[in-house]
Amino acid sequence: MPNKNYIAGRRKEYKECNKLKLQGFDIVQRTAGSHSPIDIIAINKTKKEIVFVQCKPESMNETQRQHIRDDNKELNGLYNIKFSIR
Repeated sequence: MPNKNYIAGRRKEYKECNKLKLQGFDIVQRTAGSHSPIDIIAINKTKKEIVFVQCKPESMNETQRQHIRDDNKELNGLYNIKFSIR
């Protein structure tokens, strides 16, 4: 049986996925078990927009959130994206 933190985190990820779908994102995918700074990848094909989401509990303070933003700021910006099948 998964622990309560895992269950709460998974629940929040699904909730955020649903919000992104309502916002018009065509592809919304959890990266469950990846241990990366990215919990959700969302793609809006029309707007050519890709969003990476890190889900954290509401109890996390703003200083901790800012530290995560700072550690991952290089993820913001323009990328050359290529699709392939392997």
